[in-house]
Amino acid sequence: MIKKHPFIQLFTLTFFLVIASQLVAQIPAGYYNGTAGLTGVTLKNKLHDIISANTVELSYSDLWTAYPTTDERIDGKLWDMYSDIPGGTAPYSFTFGTDQCGSYNSEADCYNREHSVPASWFNDNAPMYTDLFHVVPTDGYVNNRRSNFPFGNVASATWTSQNGSKLGSSAVPGYVGTVFEPIDSFKGDFARIYFYMATRYKDELPSWTADPFSGSDFSSWAKNMFLIWNALDPVSAKEIDRNNYVHDLQNNRNPYVDNPQWINDVWGFPVGMAENENKFIARIYPIPAQDNLTIDLMNKTMSTSLTIIQLDGKIVFSTTTNQSKINIELNSLANGTYFLTIQNDMGFFKEKVVVLR
Repeated sequence: MIKKHPFIQLFTLTFFLVIASQLVAQIPAGYYNGTAGLTGVTLKNKLHDIISANTVELSYSDLWTAYPTTDERIDGKLWDMYSDIPGGTAPYSFTFGTDQCGSYNSEADCYNREHSVPASWFNDNAPMYTDLFHVVPTDGYVNNRRSNFPFGNVASATWTSQNGSKLGSSAVPGYVGTVFEPIDSFKGDFARIYFYMATRYKDELPSWTADPFSGSDFSSWAKNMFLIWNALDPVSAKEIDRNNYVHDLQNNRNPYVDNPQWINDVWGFPVGMAENENKFIARIYPIPAQDNLTIDLMNKTMSTSLTIIQLDGKIVFSTTTNQSKINIELNSLANGTYFLTIQNDMGFFKEKVVVLR
């Protein structure tokens, strides 16, 4: 079951910024033209049109050859979200090709192709069946245990994998049944995959035969859960790299990795938070940033002080404002590492900011 984290932690998770023109440059110039100022269904429809145009449909066998590019860890091993432990020691690892399934009897036997949105939900139809954004490499045995159960928060686990992924009864308000819960470090990854699928295949969704989808969008329980997962596990360098590599192969992108703010622009914000979680909610975007950074205090108007400080202690930016949304221009900052501090009645934060141009 996902732990209740005060959204104050969103600062800590989201302030690790890579403001990198090298990364931004990999989004083709003009790719998202026409999205400025759009919200809600209008924005989702525009993104659908962008990411559905001129795509390349891969074959199922193409996925095997794609994974060494799209899902390679820094040590050269396969990046498997059902066995890896970011910041810790994975219980085992897979070698590309050598450990490709094949048959399996237990964890660590081999890896295969996991449809994050189970293929049975859409009758194995193309192009969903081979869409590389959601068909990720995972431990074959864990994949089999997950079966076609929806993702969710587990109340009581009937089975737990070696990295802590769980199968069991649902703890998600609004859904009763068996669910599969990935570890916290990958909840945002899967949430953004689902937001992509709900956008890319919005016209196909009404024929999909499983909750968490309903009509041409999500069921309310799934939407709220994925919004929470997205907020608690922000976009990582892994996702940014994978987005770029998949684009090279498939000729489209996951817009919610390029601009996570669009998730809230389309679907809104989570509901049903505990009282202490609603006291201080903030969004920091875009990530990666290029020329400016926006801090949205979620309509909490109070005196807030912000500073950006060099490692030698020199303050290069400072302001105090009562606005709930603050925009900081970054184009005057040179390459380097800085600290961003935010202070108001709700707390004080000091986090590292990396600027690469």
